[in-house]
Amino acid sequence: MLKIKRDILIFDDEIKERLEFIANYTNKKATFKNGNVVNIIDTNLHYIEPHIMFIGKHKFLFFNYNTDIYYESLNTKIEMKNLKQFIENLD
Repeated sequence: MLKIKRDILIFDDEIKERLEFIANYTNKKATFKNGNVVNIIDTNLHYIEPHIMFIGKHKFLFFNYNTDIYYESLNTKIEMKNLKQFIENLD
């Protein structure tokens, strides 16, 4: 049986502040959830779960020290400079 250990990953304050600013600028309320470092015990396998920003029912994924934001999954990448326009076009 696999044993999994999760350690909370702390936000980079700079990227979180930028995302909050963009959300506030578009008159949307953003809530955040910390990502995790997932370690499968007795293996050398690790996975970094991204941080999550929720705006309404929409989920945005992001990593510390990276300016790319992902919408819903890691398949839809949005550059930070285009995020404001993307959020304004939701709903």
